[in-house]
Amino acid sequence: MKLFGNTEESRRSFGDLTKYIDDFKIETTTDSRGRVRKKAVYTGVWTVLRETGTGTACRLWGALALSVAVAAACAFQLLTEHAYGGKYPVMVPLLAGLFPCLYLVMGCLSLPFRQRPMRRDQYMHSFIRAFRSGTAVLTFQAIGLIASLIYRIAAADWLFLAGDIRFLIAGALVIAFAGGVIWLLRRTEVTERPNGQAGENGQISK
Repeated sequence: MKLFGNTEESRRSFGDLTKYIDDFKIETTTDSRGRVRKKAVYTGVWTVLRETGTGTACRLWGALALSVAVAAACAFQLLTEHAYGGKYPVMVPLLAGLFPCLYLVMGCLSLPFRQRPMRRDQYMHSFIRAFRSGTAVLTFQAIGLIASLIYRIAAADWLFLAGDIRFLIAGALVIAFAGGVIWLLRRTEVTERPNGQAGENGQISK
């Protein structure tokens, strides 16, 4: 399947803490001292990369680098002095975008850089989280920039100071970098294999 396919799992909420219970079973064993041990064993499907190698690694590391660049550009944009500080229609979407920005970096940090198989929860908290968060960052940033343009038109104020220019450039970079993360993740195809058919290095067993 292609990444981000329209599957039941991709539509589930991250807040549902019980959604992965069926992917595990409890095994009971007895150790050498006669003590009973219980451990959770994963029995669900594995998500593996369709292609492994330098190209895939470059896409994954590139997505991580761009996610960090997104966070840096967001921070720079909010810390720079500009004319939109008291304009709530501009600032509220940008401040709201800080949360998905954080999750974007977290998701990219969880990507399978060693190209090993992923459990269902690992896939959701890496690829899917990064994709959704990148989309949210891009959306909030676009709303903020459109609101800033509307403000300029409504106030007939076309005097751009240095801080205003830095604000707009940072916003454009956020959109470009977040779009880059989404593009790289979409180019990374994965497939699902039943338990026991995914090799340790991420290759698909025949």
